[in-house]
This record gives sequence, structure tokens and C-alpha cells, in this order.
Amino acid sequence: MCSRHPSSSAFGGGARLSLFRRGQLILCASGVALLLAGCQSRSEPSVRVDVARAAQLLALPPMFRAQIPALPARSVATPLDSVRLEPLEPPAPTETVRGRRALALASIEQQRAAVRERLLQARLQNLPELERRWQAELRAEYDLDALRAEYDALWQEAFQEYGRKRFPLLVALITAAPDSEAHRKIQKQLDALERAFEAQEQQLQAQYRARLERVEQEIRVRLNARRREFIRNAEAEVLEQLAQQPDAAELYLPQPQALPPAPPRKETLPATSVSIAGRDPNASSVARHAESETLRRQILQQLAQEWAQVQGYRLTNDPNAPDKTQKFVDYLLAR
Repeated sequence: MCSRHPSSSAFGGGARLSLFRRGQLILCASGVALLLAGCQSRSEPSVRVDVARAAQLLALPPMFRAQIPALPARSVATPLDSVRLEPLEPPAPTETVRGRRALALASIEQQRAAVRERLLQARLQNLPELERRWQAELRAEYDLDALRAEYDALWQEAFQEYGRKRFPLLVALITAAPDSEAHRKIQKQLDALERAFEAQEQQLQAQYRARLERVEQEIRVRLNARRREFIRNAEAEVLEQLAQQPDAAELYLPQPQALPPAPPRKETLPATSVSIAGRDPNASSVARHAESETLRRQILQQLAQEWAQVQGYRLTNDPNAPDKTQKFVDYLLAR
């Protein structure tokens, strides 16, 4: 018999122990993974919600809609008869011809206005010279020298009166003592008299200037009236001269000759038949109802997804999964 070495038997026992512990660890890890998977599968159970049945349970009472019957197909026949046609009018000129005629008329009018302006300027060429002559004539109608003579006479009279009152005061001032009370009193009287004469002189000058300004204003008003009359007469003469000239529009752009209307006539029309296909007037409302129903189901599907997330469910189409349609409907009605 062979004897075993103690060291080799110890080494073999230690290896078998480590393999056993490794197996235990692997089994523990597998159990933990299965437990986690089971927990996860239990945390989100799969349920199903029938959206179609929920839509029926949540449907509002149908609104009254008047059903309009479909229009039946009809055929209408017109009998053979004689009709009277309206007289035919000649066709209107084309837009191109109208546009060209309008441009030609505008050009003729511009040329006519230019000729009128040149004639008027020729007639008004000597207007400044006439205004100077008219102003001299109007000024001669007013006696400005008489106004000046009247002013001079009034000023002379006021000056003489001022001199008569001033002379006795000057004599008394000479005889009075320079520093006496009488001298100061007389000097005050002389100053007051001089101020009164200056005020009277200014008043006379203001009156004279006012009369001159009034005369100048009247001359300007009458001169402007003559100027306006002369311009108005010149414009009338120019218009009269232009009226004597032939009209370029009638000369170069004659009016288009209108064709006589066609005489009325009778035409025999054959019998005709018109067929109108029937149609359903409720087709558009039916299409709108189907579109709204599709949108309503999409909204319910989105609400079901959100309700499942809140409740911790996972929606599925598996027919074996629990049906939570009624709970979903109760949730929506409670909200």
C-alpha cells in the first residue's frame, strides 16, 4: 500500500474547501438576482385597459341632429320651343387700345398746359413795369404833401405854445438866486414843460406816421386788386386764344365708331336633359364625427398610460392580464 504524504492531503482538502465556498457564493448571487427580478416583476404588474369600452362608458348622450334625407337623382327635360335672343352688342375695345388712348390724351393735355403757361408768361412779362406805373398813379391820388404840411403846422403851433410858456419861466429863473427855493421850483416847472412838449411832439409824429401807413395800405390793396384783375384778364384771353385752335384730341384721336347692334332673331333650341346626381348632405357631419371619435380615443389612450404610471401598472395587450378598465373609468369619473 502506498502511504499518502501529509502535505499533499492537506493541499487537496484546502482546494476542495475553496471550490465549495465559491459554489455557495454563486448560488447566493443567483438567488439574489432571482429575488430582485421577482421584486421588479411584482413592483409593476401588467394590466390591460380596453380603450374602446372606456370610450363607450364615458360617452356623452348623443346630441339631436336633424337627419336630412339624401337628395334623389332627378332628370329635367326642356321641351322643344322657340326662344328670342337678346340683341348682341359689339365687343368693347381691348385694354391695350384703351391704355394707349389714355396715354395719348394725357400727353395732349400736358402739351396744352405747357402752351397755355408760355402764352400766359408772355402776357405777364411787362407786369412789373405796369405795377410801378400803377403805384405812382395811385400815390398821386393822395396829397401826401398836404399831410406833411398839416403835421408841420400842428408842430409849429405846439412849439410856439411851448415857447410862450417857457419864456416867462426862463426870465424868472435868471432873476432868482441860484440856490434859492424859488430857483429850484422854476427849474422843476421848466423840466415839466419840456417833458410835456416832448410828449406832444411824439403824439403828433405818431399820428402823422399812422396816416401815412393807412395811405400806403390803401395803395397796396388797390394795387393788388389791379394785379389780380390784369392776371385774370390775361388768363381769359389765353383761354379764348386756345379755344380758337382745333382740338388735338379730336384731330388726331377720333372717337371709335360704335358698331350697330345686331338685329334680334329667333333660334330653335333642341330639347335638352339635365341629370343631377343625388348626394348625402350628412356626409360632412359623419366625417367630422369619425374624426372627433378618433381624437377622443387617442386622448383616452394617453390618459390610460398616465393612470398606469401613477398606479404603478404596466399596460399590455395580453388578454390574460387583469382587466382594469372599470377602475380607469372610475378614476376619470372621480376626477
